[in-house]
Amino acid sequence: MKAHLVWIGMIDEGDTAHLVPLQEGVNVITGRSSTGKSALIEIFDYCFGSSDYTVPAGVITKNARLFFVVLKLRDSLLILARLPNKGRAFLHEELDLSFSTRTDWMHSTYFEQSQFLALGEFLSRLKGYFGVTVTDVEEDLEARRLRGKKLPSPSVRSFTSFMLQHQNLVANKHAIFYRFDEKEKREQAIDHLKIFLGFADQDYFMLKQREHELDTQIRQLLRALPRQREREQQAKERLEMARNWLEAASGKRYAFDVELALRDPRTALEQLRASRVTFRADSDVHVRQLLEAQNKKGTITAHIRKLQLALTDVTSSQEFSTRYEQARRTTPLPQHAHLEQGECPFCHAGNLSVEPEANQLAAAIDWLNSELSRTSYRRAAFNEEQARIEGELKRVRAELRAVDGQMEGIRKQIRDMEQVRNQYEMTVEARTRLETLLENWLEERTDGKDGELKQLEAELKKVQLQLGRNYDMQAKLARAEERITKLMEHYGKRFDFEAGYQPIHLRLSLNTFDLWHQEDKYERVFLRAMGSGANWLASHLVLFLSLQRYFCELGDECSIPPILFLDQPSQVYFPAVLDSGDEFSPKELALNDATRDTERRSVDEDLRAVANLFDQLVQHCNETEAETKIRPQIIVTDHADHLKLQSGIQFDSLVRARWREKGAGFIDLRGLYGSPL
Repeated sequence: MKAHLVWIGMIDEGDTAHLVPLQEGVNVITGRSSTGKSALIEIFDYCFGSSDYTVPAGVITKNARLFFVVLKLRDSLLILARLPNKGRAFLHEELDLSFSTRTDWMHSTYFEQSQFLALGEFLSRLKGYFGVTVTDVEEDLEARRLRGKKLPSPSVRSFTSFMLQHQNLVANKHAIFYRFDEKEKREQAIDHLKIFLGFADQDYFMLKQREHELDTQIRQLLRALPRQREREQQAKERLEMARNWLEAASGKRYAFDVELALRDPRTALEQLRASRVTFRADSDVHVRQLLEAQNKKGTITAHIRKLQLALTDVTSSQEFSTRYEQARRTTPLPQHAHLEQGECPFCHAGNLSVEPEANQLAAAIDWLNSELSRTSYRRAAFNEEQARIEGELKRVRAELRAVDGQMEGIRKQIRDMEQVRNQYEMTVEARTRLETLLENWLEERTDGKDGELKQLEAELKKVQLQLGRNYDMQAKLARAEERITKLMEHYGKRFDFEAGYQPIHLRLSLNTFDLWHQEDKYERVFLRAMGSGANWLASHLVLFLSLQRYFCELGDECSIPPILFLDQPSQVYFPAVLDSGDEFSPKELALNDATRDTERRSVDEDLRAVANLFDQLVQHCNETEAETKIRPQIIVTDHADHLKLQSGIQFDSLVRARWREKGAGFIDLRGLYGSPL
């Protein structure tokens, strides 16, 4: 995205505007301590929708009537403003680009009260200007139901984590990103980054929701299917028994396929009803079925006997293992053997023959202790085997009961035929029973579940193909990490890392946003363990320049504006709190710095490091513009001044404001921006 700040300003109680003009590229606001330099980053943050009023208390807050910033965004200007410590914000778009060079409009009457919005509405409208249109970032609606609330939607407030490096952050070893000290804001910035980089839109989240919904439905069906399969097996057994009864009663073979009936009970029922009731009086089907059932019963009975024997063996082993464990706990175990050398009472010669036996004893003790330690695991294995055998016994006994029922049914048919009903009546009864079973199965058949499962699986595959073809999020994030790593390798060569970390190999995880130096294939050195402030500062600079370059490479796909605030980066070398002179004097600052190790660091070395910092910022902006056609903006508020840059750029050409004279500052007490306050 092409965007940069044009003005940061304040209107005082006298309706006078106090301004800092800004351009694309590197902007330096320099001056002594307590002149309002660090207030600029806070004013921007506040006007950009922060709920916290963190403008430093002092002359500025005592006289402020209104704060504002002017942001050039594509072909228009956004004017954002806030009243001090108020929960409302002003948002107005100007299509007249001359507002970026004029100051005649900068008075309180321009900021109409009707255009001040509640902060939530302000942020909602503001993100639209940056192309952030996603409103629902939930990937799993079931998670939302369990959570009881909707996930926060993307906000421009997450941009600030990639734009602002405050004075206490720019060289911090524990923290890297602004707002990441709050867990919720950290998670939001990380989760929403794929949206800001243009990798995910609203359709992506709708597809992810459908993917989770389909996956949940499939898992529910799969959990239900074993029970459905069990019912199908029971239905199969009943249909087979009913068919056998019909054949036994009629004395005829029926062309009734049980497997087909299970799959299509309606057709099987229609065919059965369309057939005539016939029977054969001289059939031996009863006898044949009875013999088959008796043979099957014998096979099942033999299987039961084997299972019972196996169960007896397992139970015996369990009991022995339990007794063994109890005895082990109450019996002291040898831990070592004490070996003494024997001696002949006559010649006093030593006897070494006992040593091999002692070694064998020691090995036996180790083996015994090892085996005894496994007792609990073996008991658990016995328990598992017992449960398996008992389950198999339960199933086989049920099968035996079914065979017994079949045999009793055949005998009952023979008795009834002799004493109660004729063969025709029994055939009709048997066929009616088969029809009833088919009707019942028609109502609860599993074809619907199986068909629904296949349909859901097909839709899930289609959704996943869409996600992979149109988004492929993991691959995009992996490529982003790879590109940022290459950029950090590129910038890492340009900054002053200690010799122990050269060459520097910085890595950033886009899943956790951890930053580390990859010492070798296996060892990671995280920022907090990297030593001096120079390393921490250089790591921050390398990371944020790499991110800014990557944002510019994405162009209009990226929503994050290429704006970076660096507040007091030179403090690592020359602490700003000591700077109160009329000119920036590195040697004087060094003399007044009690923490400086003069033997280890010379003033000239530190001054070269600071100058190199600004050289690299300028070179970064030039290279990025040449490669991406977008010139990023870097705003440096610092006390360093009049530096000699190796790039040939005059330092004064970067300075947008210099507050060194007495009374100079964001609010000019000398009256240069209106009447003295």
